Amino acid sequence: MVFPTQLPETRRVEISEGFEISFRLLKKGARKAVVLIHGNLSSSLVWEDFMSKVPEDFDVVAPDLRGFGDSGRKPVDATRGLRDFSDDVLGLLAALKYDSYVLVGHSMGGGVALQALLDAPSDIRVKEVVLIDPLPPYGFGGTKDVYGTPCYEDYSGSGAGLVAKYNPEFIRLLKARYTGTDHPSAPANAVKAYFAEDYVISEDLMSKLLKMLFSTEVSEDNYPGDYVESPNWPYVAPGSRGVLNAMSPKYLNLREVLNVVRKPPILWVHGSKDIIVSDMSLLDVAVLGLAGYIPGYPGPDKFPPQPMVSQIKTFLDEYVMRGGTYEKLVIEGAGHTPFIEKPEEFTRRFTDFIY
Repeated sequence: MVFPTQLPETRRVEISEGFEISFRLLKKGARKAVVLIHGNLSSSLVWEDFMSKVPEDFDVVAPDLRGFGDSGRKPVDATRGLRDFSDDVLGLLAALKYDSYVLVGHSMGGGVALQALLDAPSDIRVKEVVLIDPLPPYGFGGTKDVYGTPCYEDYSGSGAGLVAKYNPEFIRLLKARYTGTDHPSAPANAVKAYFAEDYVISEDLMSKLLKMLFSTEVSEDNYPGDYVESPNWPYVAPGSRGVLNAMSPKYLNLREVLNVVRKPPILWVHGSKDIIVSDMSLLDVAVLGLAGYIPGYPGPDKFPPQPMVSQIKTFLDEYVMRGGTYEKLVIEGAGHTPFIEKPEEFTRRFTDFIY
């Protein structure tokens, strides 16, 4: 297999009046493209090394979602779930006019990829979808079974309040672009959660990832969003603005993807040591409550840990029952970023899938 040697270039496309999306493009003159969609607190920079590993039969497109990287700072309407981000990706693809696409979504970007399938169900140009440790189809936080049933009717335990109320120091340090590690809420310590505990993060990689985090627009309209007080534990519920609320199950439910007539093959990639998307996620408020970090926890009968991986599996199994196909790839020893931690194995399996 021949791989490109050139470096990606940065371009911008106007999606709507006054609003531009920035994207990295590795152009080789192909009529088909691999489209890399990043996750929360991230940007196209996360794909920098992987872009060069995509076979030369494909151009590679890596957008910065709104409020991240170098893209415009347009607010996120959380009541639309991930549709604002999907609109941006689909708008970019409409401008680029490729014959076919492979959609690759990491973390929240996996949800954006599925939302794009839902928003453009008749687009025959989407040939395959790759979900890398994706956001569960029923959002992040506050659900108790494989079908996304909420623990409380107001979806408390999800949304921006989990950061804005319980970890405001992280927001302060993110705004300050603090690069140290001595504070428990330091962004550099948050970066470590992306990786398996035994993965050695180089100084160059940490610098790159902090640059990525610091490109995030920090506000109630973007990250993390707004919140409302709740009578239900942990006493915060989603507001209507910003990224974390867009991922709340109050507004995000991708079950309708199962009804799309055109079902492209899906590759689901999961790092065996992922602590972010897990049935016992260390970012799940229920897991933190069980561990005693958030007082007043009502117990697992009332508010169990969200079965994230089980939700994804049940969803994809039903995708098959309704006429689709999927493959599951568990990358042993990888955390939330297997394309960085185990690049050779990931690239080999990815290449096999798209061919």
